[in-house]
Parts: sequence; C-alpha cells; structure tokens
Amino acid sequence: MDQLSKLAVKYKTDKWGKHHYTPVYYDMFKNKAKRRRVKKVLEIGAGEGAGLRMFRDFFPSAMIYGAEIDRKRIFQEERIEVFWCDQTSREDLIGLFTVIGLDIDLVVDDGSHKPEDQVFTCLSILPGLKKECVYVIEDVADLSIVEPISKKYSTNTVECGKRYDDRLLIVKHK
Repeated sequence: MDQLSKLAVKYKTDKWGKHHYTPVYYDMFKNKAKRRRVKKVLEIGAGEGAGLRMFRDFFPSAMIYGAEIDRKRIFQEERIEVFWCDQTSREDLIGLFTVIGLDIDLVVDDGSHKPEDQVFTCLSILPGLKKECVYVIEDVADLSIVEPISKKYSTNTVECGKRYDDRLLIVKHK
C-alpha cells in the first residue's frame, strides 16, 4: 500500500476503501521533490476534514484549504483552513479565491457530486488558476461532464474501481 493510501486509512477518508482514488493521486505526486513544490491544495467539499488532513501530511510544504457549504464543518488547524462556500455560486467562488489566491497547485472537487455543479465549478475557476494546476473531479457518475470540459481543457478519465461513481476526471490546461 502506498504512503498516501496509508494516510487515507489513518484519517478514515473514503478516498481509499469506498473509493480507490489515492493510488491515482500518489502516482501523480509520488516524486518527493514534486510533492515539496506543492504549496496550495483546495478541496471543494471538505466534509469532516479527513481528506484535508491526508493531503496536509502528504504535501509537507502545502497549505490545505477546504470549501464547504455546511457551516458546522468550518474549522481551522495546523496548515488547514476551511471556508464557507457554495460551489454553485460564482460570487462565492470569487470570494474564496480573493482570500486564498489563484496560485493553487491541486484542486479536488469532492463537493455536491451533481454533474451540473461539477462542470460549473471547473469551468468557473480553472481559467483563473495557474497553468500547472491539476484539477481533479471525484465521484464522476455521469460521463456527460467530460464533453463540455474537454472543449477547453485536457481531460483524462480514470476508472478506479467497480462502483458506478468510482471515477476521476483529471483536468489540466492545454
């Protein structure tokens, strides 16, 4: 089991077990020097913070941000800060990036899981993010989201297991 999957188990995130996403993230960032260059990670849909803690431990130099619609899940701890944000609101997204900046290295959309929200959020924020940013949409149940996103960006769909939604869409600037 890779280092990131072990952290997923430690923090009890569904990125390993229910889903099988951590080996994909690990393959993208297994190089330790590359991991140290990651300075900012944003997870949309922070939940209870398990994924945030996993990424904090995996990226030793990174500040980890969360965006969460449930006000009871807003918290702050070492190198983690969660902000209230509705991913379906352009104004909320603009407000979030006004605070955290646009120099994000990794964005993980684990928010509403609704196809229309996944497309809206990606197409709303990716244009302003730096060219090296990796944008990952988790829990892709509806492959129709690929077409509108792939018109503007490079996309790679990764099947991660047998569940209907055990799929990632990795999006990058062309």
